[in-house]
Amino acid sequence: MSELRTNRIIPRDGLVSGASGGIIQVVQNIQGIGQVSSSGTSEYDLGLNCTITPQRSDSKILVNANWTAIQEGAFYVNYYLNRGTTHIHEYQTYQGTGSWTVAYPNMMFLDSPATTSAVTYKITAQVTSGHDLRTNYDATADSTVHGELTGYGSRATMILMEISG
Repeated sequence: MSELRTNRIIPRDGLVSGASGGIIQVVQNIQGIGQVSSSGTSEYDLGLNCTITPQRSDSKILVNANWTAIQEGAFYVNYYLNRGTTHIHEYQTYQGTGSWTVAYPNMMFLDSPATTSAVTYKITAQVTSGHDLRTNYDATADSTVHGELTGYGSRATMILMEISG
């Protein structure tokens, strides 16, 4: 049986300016429904995180994160992608009604951590007012969420892909 090993993939004609090569490794974290809830304005951790150890310092990391959010009232939510404790990308949603609604935020970002040490990415959220936000939430287990949302709830997922530089 043959085996091919490489730590860098470059197209036959080279890379176009600003482009990256192939995928070196993929890491994922699937988080179960965690019932994370916030009614204040402090930034809080959704519990969605994943760690990767790049094999090359010139690699880029493609981060893809998906989660469920149930929110009540009219307000903005700022979601942050963090490398360690540093915000590296922001995504903002707005809920414009007074009733409960479900959102499925998704964040995709190409990062250049410039290291071969372990890097942890995580998602945090901040509500801009004192309204209720519930993430990675199981509406079937909560009698305070209106009946129209019964059955909503899903796992949160983060996938990290190391792309050769």
